[in-house]
Amino acid sequence: MKINKKYRNIIFSCLAAVFISVPVAFVMVVINLGFVKGFIFAFIKSAMAGTAISIPLANIAIPVAEKITHRVIESD
Repeated sequence: MKINKKYRNIIFSCLAAVFISVPVAFVMVVINLGFVKGFIFAFIKSAMAGTAISIPLANIAIPVAEKITHRVIESD
């Protein structure tokens, strides 16, 4: 199943948010708690919260970052 190209930016932003927030959640739980009893629950809870926060932020920030990048990079 293919998704319409008009949804490319939304899908990209959502995937980027998940691919970044889940590993960050893992590392932060390891740093703050270590591998203790209840680690998996704490990791899943942190990953879900991080993803819920990062998806809307990514959908706003990535297009803004692209516009800024296009303005500061020389065009040929």
